[in-house]
Amino acid sequence: MTGNKGLLLVSMEPPANLEEEFNDWYDTEHFPQRRALPGFESAARWVCLVGWPRWLALYDLASTAALETDAYRAVSAGNSTPWSKRILPRTMGRQRVVAEQVHPGGVLARPSGEAVSLLAACYRPALHQPAFLSALEETCRPLPHLLQARLFQQTEATGTSIWLLAEFAAPQTIEPLRSALASVTGTGAMMFNLYAPYFRG
Repeated sequence: MTGNKGLLLVSMEPPANLEEEFNDWYDTEHFPQRRALPGFESAARWVCLVGWPRWLALYDLASTAALETDAYRAVSAGNSTPWSKRILPRTMGRQRVVAEQVHPGGVLARPSGEAVSLLAACYRPALHQPAFLSALEETCRPLPHLLQARLFQQTEATGTSIWLLAEFAAPQTIEPLRSALASVTGTGAMMFNLYAPYFRG
């Protein structure tokens, strides 16, 4: 065990005629259910401004072991609620990422103010990983209005991906971020999405 925090990132998009029910399901059942699980330390929803799919949920975990508990298994996969089983198969572009926080490691970093923009980017570096992580961290540091930049490692049979979640205290536009971060040490981002916090009127 590393002692590092974990991340569960889930993105998806419902068909237009299901969007209202999708948000009803997320807001009143799915999101509260997940937030109450042991090892789930924080949760947030975001809406995509640049990129796809439209809806993103981020869950900070005490560790990735939070997804291996009996409590989590009791409400996931085949044990999902009837409403979940109705909604989820109809969504598009669904992505589920489980990753370990490698910067700042075992700390659940919190912004000094409310984040109003989020950049989520994913890389598959060929460079020696610690060198890539250091370069990515250094590239983020001078970004204007940056509250925090966290780096996560997702390990799969096909290889290792590095995820960047950068939160900002002021609204961002995509072009300056692309100029700074779309390619780092010659590694281009496989995903590069800009988000705003989710609010339902």
